Amino acid sequence: MIISDCYSSLFDSGYIYPGAVWNDTDGKSIQSHAAGILIDPNDNSYWWYGESLKTSTLSDHGVNCYHSKDLINWINIGEVLGQKEVFIRNLSGPYVIERPKVVWNPLTRLYVMWFHLDSSDYQYRYVGVATSSKPNETFTFIDAFRPDGIPSLDMNLYEDKRNGIVQGVYFVRSCNNEYVGISKLTDDYLNTTGITSRINQPREGLAIFYRNNHYYMMTSHLTGWNPNPAELFISNQDNLQHAEWLYLGNPTQSQTTFNSQSTFVLTYPSRKYPGTSVYIYMGDRWNYPNLLNASYIWLPFTFHSDTNITLEWQDKWDLYEY
Repeated sequence: MIISDCYSSLFDSGYIYPGAVWNDTDGKSIQSHAAGILIDPNDNSYWWYGESLKTSTLSDHGVNCYHSKDLINWINIGEVLGQKEVFIRNLSGPYVIERPKVVWNPLTRLYVMWFHLDSSDYQYRYVGVATSSKPNETFTFIDAFRPDGIPSLDMNLYEDKRNGIVQGVYFVRSCNNEYVGISKLTDDYLNTTGITSRINQPREGLAIFYRNNHYYMMTSHLTGWNPNPAELFISNQDNLQHAEWLYLGNPTQSQTTFNSQSTFVLTYPSRKYPGTSVYIYMGDRWNYPNLLNASYIWLPFTFHSDTNITLEWQDKWDLYEY
């Protein structure tokens, strides 16, 4: 069932309405697509970075930021990276700026953003890296390159953090739309150190998370803006340096993944069962060809066992009941 009603950002209690129009605290629709969520290192609040309104004009495209203390009410911070901040030698803009992800580097004390950076025909296939001393200020563009010398398209970052200790930060991407490659970042988070794990199939919509001594990766097929059946993978290794991945199937049992594509999985502390976590699928409903009407699908995973995982449609669900 697709919900078309518009709800305010001030949802009833902790309810989330997948597929609805979500408004910020000013009553304006949230424009932050292909999102990544940064948990603030100081107060555990949430910074939502994503692509701006999907207009047909690339010169409008950049990275927007929203802030929340509860995942329900979102304050619009505004654009934190735009076309004017990006400069590429020998390639004039405007540029494709997609799938922004931000991590905090405790060594350099900088917020580091990675994003898919491309030409309008998607033949450039680079990443862009930018930094900021604060999560809510304009990021400074640092570099554009092909990580490990490989053309890069759809991408994500994964902070491998356990018991409060970061084991490393990893870059996961579609390598020239031929296979999935995972590389650990350098200590300053500004480059990669070589591919250490891969899935030898073309996939995108890549989102890694960790639970109960297993890594999982949510993925999609390559069908442009059109939705397709999701695929979930698991790895039994104790780190991502040499992880091998096993296919677990489509947890949604939907041929369109509820008309969405994965972008992130957030580990959220359970309100109902303290000491445990809720794993929230975050996806985009692109509504192609009407990208201006793109919306968001957030749903909780259900773990029946480590290898039996489902993602069920709900018209609304209460974050505080998980």
